[in-house]
Amino acid sequence: MIKIILFDVDGVIIPKKRRFSSNFSREFKVPIEKLSQFFENEFQLCLVGKADLKHEIKKYLEEWNWKKSVDELLLYWFNNEKETDKNVLKNVKELKNLGIKCFLSTNNEKYRADYLLKNIGLEQYFNGIFSSSRVGYLKPQQEFWQTIYDELGETDKKSILCIDDDKENIKSAKKFGFQAEFYDDFDNYKNKINDYINKK
Repeated sequence: MIKIILFDVDGVIIPKKRRFSSNFSREFKVPIEKLSQFFENEFQLCLVGKADLKHEIKKYLEEWNWKKSVDELLLYWFNNEKETDKNVLKNVKELKNLGIKCFLSTNNEKYRADYLLKNIGLEQYFNGIFSSSRVGYLKPQQEFWQTIYDELGETDKKSILCIDDDKENIKSAKKFGFQAEFYDDFDNYKNKINDYINKK
């Protein structure tokens, strides 16, 4: 029986659209290569909590032609990636009403993880968040799932279900011993969830 569901954020809770770097490059006429340099290097450390995003991104403001503050840049960034899938969130509420605990599991640095919970209100829907910046590892690393498993305190790995739009993450979660389902669209997801619930 499923007791806990781990939901990926980008691609499940927040539908994937054009990335921040693409939007920023187009709007501010900054070559995408200049943005990629940050995301391929310093940002990777921010994702696992080994560097602070505000400190690292500050070095790039001039090169990116950004005239405002670091906080304003992050707000611009996060606001570009905040539209949630209302159908999924409605289903999360239904699952919680059935007694199933729902958590977010995501590769995100600490400022966006906090933004997700508080600014767009995901804390109203979920029991908590496991972000890579706090866990210290990225999906699909086995250590990511191990840390979550240890914190949840649920002995039966098969009672934990992962929903993710990345097939590598699905493969990794299954290897660890969790149940996992690939997310492609809401209708398929809902059918899979109903199958798990009806197994009771």
